[in-house]
Amino acid sequence: MLGSVLITVALGASKMAVLSFTPAGGVDPTVATALTEAVTAEVAVRGYFEPISSSEVMTLLGVERQKQLLGCSDDANTCMAEVAGALGAPFVMSGSVTRLEGVLQLNVQVLDTRKAVTLGRSTKLARDFESLRALIPWAVAEACGTPIPPPPSRVLPYSLIGVGGAAVIAGGVLGIVALNNESTVRGQLSADDQSNAVVLQPAQTYQEQLDRIAAQKTVALISMLAGAALIATGIVIMPGVAPEPGVKVSLAPFGAGAALVGVFP
Repeated sequence: MLGSVLITVALGASKMAVLSFTPAGGVDPTVATALTEAVTAEVAVRGYFEPISSSEVMTLLGVERQKQLLGCSDDANTCMAEVAGALGAPFVMSGSVTRLEGVLQLNVQVLDTRKAVTLGRSTKLARDFESLRALIPWAVAEACGTPIPPPPSRVLPYSLIGVGGAAVIAGGVLGIVALNNESTVRGQLSADDQSNAVVLQPAQTYQEQLDRIAAQKTVALISMLAGAALIATGIVIMPGVAPEPGVKVSLAPFGAGAALVGVFP
């Protein structure tokens, strides 16, 4: 049986230094820079940490000092601790962007430098930059150990598809009725004048009926085309399936600090 468990953890300062992501596998450095900025913005929007952007890191530390710290030969966690200590940020986020046989891979990890342990990490794969960028909210949530974003709403796409389907059906029914009526009228007009089974009406009456039928066919066609357009729009804007969460424990604000909130067996 599953039960909710709440464990309070005092965090103190909530600043997080976001280091420039490393490009690898032939990835354009501008792509890594853009993803670094997008991740920094997501950290700020979520509000659990106060990010220090990579540009601010370079400004505060200096480019050469940052290179020395990040390129030191000591343990990687020690280097990160030095970066965090210089910036007054207990958490450091780092990452990389790699191209693997046409697939982009984003790796993000967050280090708690006070305990020298990894707070969380995340790996996301996508075939293009925009698709990978759309996964950033989940990557940040997993790496930071914070609640995952709510799944994207599908109300509008489903509404468009539903209305479009109804319009297509209505247009189809109206079109069938119009074709049947047209067949009946033209059948009467083509009947043998000697036949007593058919009593012909004035020509104007038949012309008016054919005009109404033509208008019905036009309305039916427009309705079906509009319905098809609505269905296509709904399919195009349909959001993808939200990624499966990589963590089962979330970090949430609690009093002066924060708390780990999770569901455990």
